[in-house]
Amino acid sequence: MRDERWVNRFLFAWNDTLFFDPLDIAYEPRADHFLAGLDERARARFVRSGIWWSHRHHPDLPAQGWKIHVSAGQGTVREVAASVIAHLTAHGIDFKIALDLNIFEMLNSKAMSRGSGGKLVTVYPRDEEEFRACLADLARILEGVEGAYVLSDLRYRDSKALYFRYGQFLDTHAVDVLGRRVPHVTGPDGPVPDDRRPGYAQPWWVPWPFTDWKPAEEDEGEVLLGGRFRVTGAIQFSNSGGVYTAVDTADGDRKVVLKEARPHTNINPRQDHDAVDILAREWRFLNRLADAGSFPKPIAAFRHWEHHYIAEEFVEGSDVRSVLLERNPLARPEFDIDRSREFLRIFIAVFRGLATAIQAAHERRVILGDFTPANLLIDTDTYQVTIVDLEACRLAEAGAGSDDAALEKPVELFTPGFSLSRSLFKASGYEGDLYGLATTMAYFIFPIAAMSYLREDVLGTYRIFTDALGWPELVHELITDLSHARITLPEVLEALEDETGLIGRVEAAPVRPAAEEELGLARAEAGVAAFVEAVADTGRATLFPVDPFAHVTNPLSLGFGAGGVLWSLHASGIAIRPEWRAWLRDELARMDVAQYPDGLMSGLAGIAWAADSLGLAAQARELLAQANRRAPETGDHTFYYGLAGLGMTNLRFFLRGHDPRDLAAARECARVLCAAAQRDGRHAYWLNEFSSKGPLTGLGFGQAGVALFLLRMHQVTGEERYVRLGRDALAWEMAHAKPLEPDVPGSPVMFDHEGTMEPYVEVGSAGVAQVLLRYGDLDSARTVLRGLDAGHSVLPGYAFGMSGVADALLDAAEFTGDRSYRDTALRQLDFVRKVFLFEPAERFAVPRRDGAAPLGVPGEGLLRCSCDYLTGSAGVLRVLHRVNGGGPADFLLDEAAR
Repeated sequence: MRDERWVNRFLFAWNDTLFFDPLDIAYEPRADHFLAGLDERARARFVRSGIWWSHRHHPDLPAQGWKIHVSAGQGTVREVAASVIAHLTAHGIDFKIALDLNIFEMLNSKAMSRGSGGKLVTVYPRDEEEFRACLADLARILEGVEGAYVLSDLRYRDSKALYFRYGQFLDTHAVDVLGRRVPHVTGPDGPVPDDRRPGYAQPWWVPWPFTDWKPAEEDEGEVLLGGRFRVTGAIQFSNSGGVYTAVDTADGDRKVVLKEARPHTNINPRQDHDAVDILAREWRFLNRLADAGSFPKPIAAFRHWEHHYIAEEFVEGSDVRSVLLERNPLARPEFDIDRSREFLRIFIAVFRGLATAIQAAHERRVILGDFTPANLLIDTDTYQVTIVDLEACRLAEAGAGSDDAALEKPVELFTPGFSLSRSLFKASGYEGDLYGLATTMAYFIFPIAAMSYLREDVLGTYRIFTDALGWPELVHELITDLSHARITLPEVLEALEDETGLIGRVEAAPVRPAAEEELGLARAEAGVAAFVEAVADTGRATLFPVDPFAHVTNPLSLGFGAGGVLWSLHASGIAIRPEWRAWLRDELARMDVAQYPDGLMSGLAGIAWAADSLGLAAQARELLAQANRRAPETGDHTFYYGLAGLGMTNLRFFLRGHDPRDLAAARECARVLCAAAQRDGRHAYWLNEFSSKGPLTGLGFGQAGVALFLLRMHQVTGEERYVRLGRDALAWEMAHAKPLEPDVPGSPVMFDHEGTMEPYVEVGSAGVAQVLLRYGDLDSARTVLRGLDAGHSVLPGYAFGMSGVADALLDAAEFTGDRSYRDTALRQLDFVRKVFLFEPAERFAVPRRDGAAPLGVPGEGLLRCSCDYLTGSAGVLRVLHRVNGGGPADFLLDEAAR
């Protein structure tokens, strides 16, 4: 389920700010936007709707029907926009159009979802007659115009600018248990999802709208691309084209990689290129580097139908992240010096290979341009490296009269955190590749290099990691010197030549007892609180800057929105300002509960918990009642989003006010859960719509969260049946714990989530351990807690980061009486303080009042700061407050056990 709350951060990290800013709210259109040429009267008929200008003429427009999409190329977009606007306004037809050229560029970008790409204009005809007439008229107006193929639609006849599909006109949607809006249309049997898969344009129950035309049936026989390449699989898809594995039938079925470019996508109006141009450049650079080693060999360039392809050598290898997670001692508990020496050997091999490859490119006057860990493949037997994805390459100089002069022009592609460019592209020379090499090798040590957007000193903090590995100081110096171009590639290779000597200098880093008074955790708590207070803004839709998930769900949730931030400040002893409380009261008064789910972290239950704590009891009571009326029908079992969390909220209200209605509501949640439990021998588990691959694991999404609620029901009611079922659920969790080292007796265990062993609260060991401790199963808890003895984490937050792990260890110290767990938690929080907490640079203009310096916390992805509870400042603040001042863990209802 964690993957289900992934949000395309491209739409929230588009500008040079400290926070995730939603494009549809924060973006200001250019002065030359697509309505700029209209007179005042015509412009008055439009309203802004997110990233669109919306022209709605008919109040009785149907909720769904056949819609038309207009696409355009970058050279014709203004002409197309003007002519389509003129026609549709003259005929009183409803439509929307992208705000301006920047939004048009974004809609055609590689990062845009394939279901939304290419749509400059969307037209909403009132009926089929108007639909057909409008298509025919636009086909005449746009004759000869070409634009990106709209993948969710069908193309109209032979037009390359007009596409259509059946779908929603009005914002008809359901809200899932996570709080996401799910668009739908109404079929014969009720609502069905408004499906936007590529090629899906006509629901089964809707008749074909034309009598004189239908697209030709596709040939279902075997297709050889370019007459020779048989596709065998997809590596990735994007709006601008896919990357595929294939076999070359002209060369003994040799395995190859095909890269596809769709015309009029990935456009750049400033440089006048698109995906096809970029692919052609990449083909030329593949050939230029073919004899350099460490680059794929070019095989063929060809066109199939309207799409362009290159075929290149298939290279066996793993990505950087897979190698570091498998071999890096910092990714595992219990430091092992032999592992650290072996990892340094691998690191040196990769470093030398990359430096040699980049040097070979530079000798051929090639600047790689966008060099990141994603561009690498590593042979896990030899640790030889191959650099792939050469689309950002350019020539340093082409030479007088050369046909390659166009290759000197840069492609405006860069990866934040791995480029000298920050929020806007800035062309760099060879020094940019040195910086990319430095950040890539830093990422190989530990994957937080992307945070360099937020804090320019991030590579300086890597001394923490190299010291923890016991590596020679030289390694860190090489990375920092490379990042500032103070060292050349030949000098790097010379420094790495004595591999044996460097490995021989690896020493185990001493583990010193944690001296709390020296760690500065009280100052860290004050700094995090000061930051959250400083960035509050009653004009912001979420009051505080939060994770993008709040913007695609709702602004008030406990986990991702303002409710959780306000609750955390209040619970940490920070006074809630009157204007913040008034903001929350007003938002609660006007909220549409139909647009909110029911659960704890994303819905009404959690908002009720926060509102009641903040003195808004009547509104909280109504929200909880609404959730109780609806939630049993959803059947979702989870603690974060379903019945277990709602049940806990009811128990919390019952323990506060002893209202029998609250206990009755909790009993109803428990009744549904008991009835829905499934059995595997003596193990109990639950399934939901996200469990297609089997039951989920952990506190947030899995069986442990249900077990916790059932334990609290037992403690409040005295009924044994609840705790028996809860123990069976925990037994399922423990039966699915996996040793980190299967061949090593007594190896620490963790829980597999989507193929990765996770120690975190949300899906992994920390959350399960918290529940085992509360069941009194200390032996099992200690087994799981061994896997939490980690000194490093990729993220600082609560749900999926180091703060949550430290919180579980604070629980362990309390429930077992073993001080060593607290000492480990102190080291972990000190790591969070040193690596992740930072005072923002002056350019970010964070107000600083008297008192503590504000300390920001990077959210998920590390590209921006976030203040929410599950991923940002609020969760970190709560754990710091607990370690400094004591108290129980949040939302686990320990008062029920008293």
